Amino acid sequence: MKQLLSGLVAASMAVTLLPATACAADYTESNATLLSFSDAAVTAAGKYDGYEIDGTQVSITEAGTYVFSGSCADGTITVKKEVTGVTLVLDGLTLSSSTTSPITINKSAEASLLVDAGSQNTVSDSASANDESAAIKVKTGGSLTLGGTGTLTVTGNYKNGIKGAAESTIAVDELALDITAVDDGLSCDNVLTIAGGTLDITAGGDAIKASPDVDDATAPDTVSKGDITITGGTFALDATGDGIQADGALTVSDGAFTITTNGGHETTLAEDASSCKGLKSTGNLTITGGSFTLDTADDALHTNSDLQVTGGTFTLATGDDALHADNALTMGTQDAGTGLPQIAITDCYEGLEGTTVTIYDGDIDVTASDDGVNAANSDIGERSDLFAINIYGGDLYVEAGADGLDSNHDILLADGTVEVYGANTGGDTAIDCDGTFTLDGGTLLGAGMPPTAGTQAYVLFGNASNMMGGGGMHGGMGGGTRPDGTTLPDSTTLPDDMPSDFTPPEAGEMQRPDGTTRPQDGERPEMPDGERPGGMEMEGAFSIQSGSTVTIQNADGQTLYTATAVGSVPNVIFTSADVTEGETYTLLVDGEVAAEAEAVLGTATSSMPQGQPTSTFQDVSADDWFAQAVAYVSSEGLMSGESTNTFAPNASMTRGMLATVLYRLAGQPETTAQTTFADVTAGAYYADAVAWAAEQSVIAGTSDTAFSPEQAITREQLAAMLYRYAGSPATEGSLSAYTDAAQVSAYAEDALCWCVENGILTGTSTDTLSPQATATRAEVAAVLQRMNQA
Repeated sequence: MKQLLSGLVAASMAVTLLPATACAADYTESNATLLSFSDAAVTAAGKYDGYEIDGTQVSITEAGTYVFSGSCADGTITVKKEVTGVTLVLDGLTLSSSTTSPITINKSAEASLLVDAGSQNTVSDSASANDESAAIKVKTGGSLTLGGTGTLTVTGNYKNGIKGAAESTIAVDELALDITAVDDGLSCDNVLTIAGGTLDITAGGDAIKASPDVDDATAPDTVSKGDITITGGTFALDATGDGIQADGALTVSDGAFTITTNGGHETTLAEDASSCKGLKSTGNLTITGGSFTLDTADDALHTNSDLQVTGGTFTLATGDDALHADNALTMGTQDAGTGLPQIAITDCYEGLEGTTVTIYDGDIDVTASDDGVNAANSDIGERSDLFAINIYGGDLYVEAGADGLDSNHDILLADGTVEVYGANTGGDTAIDCDGTFTLDGGTLLGAGMPPTAGTQAYVLFGNASNMMGGGGMHGGMGGGTRPDGTTLPDSTTLPDDMPSDFTPPEAGEMQRPDGTTRPQDGERPEMPDGERPGGMEMEGAFSIQSGSTVTIQNADGQTLYTATAVGSVPNVIFTSADVTEGETYTLLVDGEVAAEAEAVLGTATSSMPQGQPTSTFQDVSADDWFAQAVAYVSSEGLMSGESTNTFAPNASMTRGMLATVLYRLAGQPETTAQTTFADVTAGAYYADAVAWAAEQSVIAGTSDTAFSPEQAITREQLAAMLYRYAGSPATEGSLSAYTDAAQVSAYAEDALCWCVENGILTGTSTDTLSPQATATRAEVAAVLQRMNQA
């Protein structure tokens, strides 16, 4: 109460003491005390005598208005302890100090610092010594209000620009404030409020900060709040650390913000790098308005608590997450107003991440190298019923390098429009949900896990198992390296090869589950046009390439939705209020009919293909993306486990393994051929397979005398072996959508074009193919299932 009363008294006195022209350079000896600095002395004259002068050191001891001008290389202005009702006016002042802060507001003192209209003012400390560690210092319990319509340039050569200590408050309004600091620019341990002005801050630490010193060994600050409230202003912040950081709550209702941290989103951070986020808070982070252009090496918006964005315009590029909340992340409000958030995320690792991500409204565009929207929290664990993505409205567009929507528990779509693209490779897809995917409304175009509950029907074009396994294979360990880190031979000497199984095949006929046998005519099966390996018809299969126009029509030919595909999309899920259960819908790709499907309601089993076998391997759980693929290749006798109980899904597929798989796929025909490869010994489990595959020109060696059967197979080798097994059919496919197409070896170009064209392989991201990356057993299992179930 005492502090509140003193604040009210100070405000009242300031109104009384300042004339109406206080910020119009109309100060005279009749309404203020005028003090002029030189390097040798300070002269003073005017109405108020509450000051003391000692050489070039001025102490303010009583309330009043004190106007400072002149220039001094080593001087100070200090408002004494507990003095209130003070107004300091800077009117063309240049002030430095060699030992301390040029301007100090002492303990429990209260002052306004105004820069006179049109005036240019500079305050700086020494780089060699400053016992207060700031060019302008507000000590414990003190209060400083910065305002006026002139310009104040503050240089913190020693450490900080402007610093408020424990239980202090700093408020900023109107003035043009230019701060350069070795460490933090504008900092206050307790409460920092900014209502306006133009702030241009370059900081070696944080640009704007409120952070109590709770770790002080002698006097930890357990009282200060660490809160920042911003209601207006124009901000240009360039910080090595955080742009704006609050240990308490950070609240923004208006303002124009341009923030760069640690060089921007293209900076590669070391594991132990200090925080360099755009807006960061330990308490709640709330944004109701403003415009934000952020280029950050770390998260753009980050809170250890709840993040709520109900308004504002955002353009975000970040080396990590764009919007991250340890707890709840909420976009918009239930009762949508007029200030809806508009968010364009141009570069990030993950777009929106929180334990629970809720979208009520807004226009949100996300481009992410990893997940687009992710409901997760590593502190809670991989599984929790707290994880959820809930979409009640708004427009959400996602291009993700991994999962588009990824919830470690539930997803709910009740309203709004969602268009989502994911990697569709390995365990990543456009929609990934470990719990229940409920569809109760809205419009959705995507791929991945179909809804498992809800009242609105959807239509699925393509095989659900394809979605669960993705539309291709991960980059794995990276091109050209084995799991142990050794280097693969140059890709130009690796004609091709493909994965196979660890255990040797049994002699004799291969029985399918239905009792039929595979061919044993000693020849590779004929592959007429329109068929895939194994004799499976390609009719009904489709592949959507990046840039394709995707159209959904109802039975009457009415267009319900049109989109331009981003990356390769092997499957499509679509829903809208116009989709009716039991009705048939058509998918067109570039104007041509690609598939038809009937609309259904989500059920608990709709994410699993019907009639598929299940895996019994201990290292393959039912919710693994590759579970159905492993069960399929196991039941078909194409691949067996590393042991009786383990499949080793993440182990690398070798060239010898793939030769064996293709040999089994062909029915293990008898062969009298003898291998000429010196590294393929008689009796090796893959010996007959390699001999047969070489005879049929399915495989070639890594040299004239070596096959390298234990070498991990690359994606382009895998494509080449599948292509040759299929009879090297003509292809009109293109790799132009992939930025790394130049890395494809000449021998594998047609093979990869064919695989991409037919949806057997897709990119490892929206624009990368990773031809030199290695493949795992799980990934090859998924490829084989796609080939044989198309």
